[in-house]
Amino acid sequence: MKTRERILYGLFFILALMIPIMSVYVIYTQMRTPVFDATIDVESGKILSVDQESFAYTSEFQAGDIILSINDEPYPQWPLNVGYYLARIQRGSQVLMLEMPLVSMASLNLLSLLNGLLVALSFWGVSTFLLWRRYQQYPVRLFFLITQSIGIGLLFLLSYPDASSRPGWMALLISIGFHSSASFLVHYYLTFPVILGNPRQRRWLLTMVYSLMFVALACRLSNTAIGLRITYFYNTMEILTSVGLLIYAYQRRANSDDRRKLRIIIFGSIVSFTPTFILYLLPTILGTTRVSDGMIGPFIIFTPLSYLVAIARYNLFGIDRFLNRTLVYFVFWLGILILYLGPFLLIIRFVQGDWMAQILVSAALTLLVGMTFERTKKSLQPVIDRIFYGGWYDYPGVVEKVTSTLVGCTSRKQLSDVLTRQVPILMQLQSANLLFDQDAHQVPDGSAALFSLSFQEKPRAIWALAPHRDKDELSDIDRRILGTLASQAEIALGNVLLIETLRTQLDEIRASREALSQAQHRLLRSREDERARLARDLHDGPLQTLIGLNLQLGLLAPQMEASAQVNEMRSEVHHLLDDLRGVCSELRPPMLDTLGLAAALRSLAEDWSSQSGVAVQLNLPRYTVELSSLPGDVAVNLYRVAQEALANIARHAQAKKVDIKLVEMNGDIKMTIDDDGCGFTLPDEIGVLTTQGHFGLVGLRERVNLIGGKLHLESSPGRGTHIHIEWQQQT
Repeated sequence: MKTRERILYGLFFILALMIPIMSVYVIYTQMRTPVFDATIDVESGKILSVDQESFAYTSEFQAGDIILSINDEPYPQWPLNVGYYLARIQRGSQVLMLEMPLVSMASLNLLSLLNGLLVALSFWGVSTFLLWRRYQQYPVRLFFLITQSIGIGLLFLLSYPDASSRPGWMALLISIGFHSSASFLVHYYLTFPVILGNPRQRRWLLTMVYSLMFVALACRLSNTAIGLRITYFYNTMEILTSVGLLIYAYQRRANSDDRRKLRIIIFGSIVSFTPTFILYLLPTILGTTRVSDGMIGPFIIFTPLSYLVAIARYNLFGIDRFLNRTLVYFVFWLGILILYLGPFLLIIRFVQGDWMAQILVSAALTLLVGMTFERTKKSLQPVIDRIFYGGWYDYPGVVEKVTSTLVGCTSRKQLSDVLTRQVPILMQLQSANLLFDQDAHQVPDGSAALFSLSFQEKPRAIWALAPHRDKDELSDIDRRILGTLASQAEIALGNVLLIETLRTQLDEIRASREALSQAQHRLLRSREDERARLARDLHDGPLQTLIGLNLQLGLLAPQMEASAQVNEMRSEVHHLLDDLRGVCSELRPPMLDTLGLAAALRSLAEDWSSQSGVAVQLNLPRYTVELSSLPGDVAVNLYRVAQEALANIARHAQAKKVDIKLVEMNGDIKMTIDDDGCGFTLPDEIGVLTTQGHFGLVGLRERVNLIGGKLHLESSPGRGTHIHIEWQQQT
């Protein structure tokens, strides 16, 4: 650090200590200074008035009394300490001895003292905090000089409402503080929030301002009426110039960020200056009655408060985050202090001297604080954020919350909800629109920001955002946040479009599978229809012809010499008839159409058992109207399922027994086929069997699906196979 910077740093450090030191001095002096709480003519010692609530009234002093001596010392030799003294007074023609109470100036001047301390320390606290965090910023140094000057002047002005009680050096400091602060204020608004004019213009104006400041200070120290008016007039002109510069910068030179910050500062300045000007400065300039000095304190304090709000809410001087976290921890530790203080006061009150109880309470409280520290801090942080930033701070928090929501977006509706509803709520925007593809050209008028969202290097959506709800334009910070969110939204849009592509492909796969299933259903149906046609054609054609041929051969046999050959021919015709009848039965069981499903299953089981040598246990219902009136395709497909199941058992199961059960109830059919064969490992999906060359069970499923039924299979090695089919009549 250079020597000049070290000297400057030390000077600011000394200035930062002045108000606290002077505050302690004022408190100490007023507590040690004895005063008589009655209105008195200092030169003659005559009491002019006595308040009925004063100590003087309690001691029976009256208006008109003349103090002759105090403790035998002639008036006006006042004692140096606070206390009670013996006063000799003259009341008319009488000379009386009364006990004279001398109280501390602080006790009589308590409200004024608190007023001065509060205002001065408010200015000091805000400016010193800023100087500590942002010393390198030139506007912060100027702001510090302004507030320190005002704070010093107000400390003595408000703490000593009676001008006669102030020492001469206090009056000098008050004048220096006010005049220098007004000049610093003009200097400050020439450079903050925007720099006005060129360097030459600023030097010319500041030279004139600081020169006139010394002239006004000389007029003030002249102690003349005209000098007082001139100095107040100049002070007023400086303040008006500062306000004018502030308004000009706000309207003509400031951007949206600066205007947002300046709005609160201008409001606080107007609230501070207007009553002060109307009730105090203007009457002084005109020589009319003004309010007391202490009345301006509550108005002036709005200026540092407005800066504090601007710092907290709009990041003035860039320290909002530090101030936010400082307040969080301050409130948190204040809560801990109260939590400890309450129980300890109770202990002291009820179990004083019980060290064991105090140790146990301390340990319990420490454990409680340790367990709830992080949760309490997290709960307190949003509350402080809402006070600071209107509910949407924590820029990282906004990005984190929106990003976490975007990650879960799987549709355009969800993505649009995040970007057009949640983001405007979090960032207090008027509205937002998300326009996809063909709607991207319909950007609403008055959009404050536009972000193009691309996928595979092609623009696929436009995100349009309106200004803030208070009609402020988006700040640079807002745009950076929205830019970050737009990048995350672009990734989310890519995910949504990929999911849409996958869904389209899945829909196409489902559609092709459905088409394939329908084709299979049509194929099965056409096969059954073709089988039925072939069975009819064989029955009505070749089978009838063979029957006629057999009859003719029977008539010719007695008439021919070669009857043995004819009988052999008839035997072969019989065999051919049996084969054709078997083929017809395979193609379309005749019992299925005449006697129903149960009879057809009984015939199928008897023929299969005789061929395979495996016993079949049947549990079939008797003839019922419902069973005989089953739709043709239902009956034939249930028959084919049983036929295919028995064929599979004969080929693979090595079973010794088969149970077939058919149950009909209110038109609904349940059929089960169980065997005690070797069984097999059933895959999770029956369709896998086709890749292994096993089509029987897949055919069963297709037939059951064709009639709208349900197929359930159970099998495991060594435990046989259970087939269950359910069909419900459509209502």
